[in-house]
Amino acid sequence: MARAGRVLIIERLIPDEPGDAVPTLLSDINMLVITGGQERTNAEYAHLLARAGLRLGAVHPVAFPYGIIEGLSA
Repeated sequence: MARAGRVLIIERLIPDEPGDAVPTLLSDINMLVITGGQERTNAEYAHLLARAGLRLGAVHPVAFPYGIIEGLSA
């Protein structure tokens, strides 16, 4: 990736308010059972990006529950 490049992750965003997170977390249960995948919080994406040598940039909500998460050069 170029120094000024970025990675865009299109994903379901988990709301901070527990009651608002229920639909996304129910989807998480399906992903865990069917594919072994998982939903992640913004903090978990920051950690995942850091392990890849990147840093978390902006998080852009698009249409509930989806958003775009930017990964930038560290």
